[in-house]
Amino acid sequence: MKPTNMKANILAASTKLMAKQGIKNTSLSDIAKEVGISKGTLYYHYSSKDDIICDMADMHLKVITNALIECLQNAGFHSTTEEFVSIILNKISDIENHGRIHMYLICEAVTSNEKLRERFKIKYIEWRKALELEIKRATKFKDDSYPVSFLLISIVDGLVIQSLLKTEQLPYDEISRFLIDSLN
Repeated sequence: MKPTNMKANILAASTKLMAKQGIKNTSLSDIAKEVGISKGTLYYHYSSKDDIICDMADMHLKVITNALIECLQNAGFHSTTEEFVSIILNKISDIENHGRIHMYLICEAVTSNEKLRERFKIKYIEWRKALELEIKRATKFKDDSYPVSFLLISIVDGLVIQSLLKTEQLPYDEISRFLIDSLN
């Protein structure tokens, strides 16, 4: 197996285990066992659990960024405000599938992992700037691309937290109506 494929397998197994068990409860032994490799082989590809977590964070934020950029491209410049908001909220509901690992990574970064915190700071800035550029390029919100990019990230993070708590069904249609009324 090629090293890049092995790294991808390690990241996939790590993501699966950490989403199920949490970051703290997942050991390198658990990951090696899940992938079907020795700990030595795991150490060949990753020198520490933090390195795996940082690569997971990079991969995860890239998936979310690409999903939102695709969404913005689908909304396009000619979309009405209603269509734009509806497309964005539908995509966010799809992103919720990545929610558990997103929250685990954020909690790890905020509470105990300085290396991951610094990586997240950089990646969140890159994420926001990528969204801002796409908003400016592909939507009618060109003049407001800077604040709208922050708003999208805040909406993603907030709705992911609420969906993980599972206390209430998220009212996407009502949120959509409110945002449309506010933007008009």
